[in-house]
Amino acid sequence: MKILIYLIILIPIHVYGEISLFPVEENMINGEFNVIIYSNSYINDPETFIIFDKTDDNIDFSLYAPSFKSKVIPNLKDTEALKISREILYNSSFISSFKYTEIKISGITAGFEIKPVYFPWIFGILEPVETIYKKKNNSIEVFIRLNPRVERQINNGGNSDKDD
Repeated sequence: MKILIYLIILIPIHVYGEISLFPVEENMINGEFNVIIYSNSYINDPETFIIFDKTDDNIDFSLYAPSFKSKVIPNLKDTEALKISREILYNSSFISSFKYTEIKISGITAGFEIKPVYFPWIFGILEPVETIYKKKNNSIEVFIRLNPRVERQINNGGNSDKDD
């Protein structure tokens, strides 16, 4: 009976606790990466963010999104990957800083997420794009969506309260 109780308690923790996200500083990002650029459809595209997928592990990232919405640049050293991410994400009129997040799976660093942090008066929130990471076999699926408030602003000509 005790074993059954332990299994009931520990299995959900193990299944859902495998992917962890931790804020980090830029200088903590090191290694070689496949750089995944999401969206970047136009200048200041609020959906744009970047994932650094470590090349020396057996964990791949797959985006739950149409393939035309992303681009992968393989095998870049950390300095080159960071330089490219700054060039893609930075715009002094809209972006106040960058948010760096370490993505760990079962305690092993699988990669990093880099998102722009917008000035609050641009969209009313700091991070317009939302991401969710889920483990699937030996990969990490990334679910992406634009914050509904930002999506309404874009689709309704800037008025987030307007009904269709």
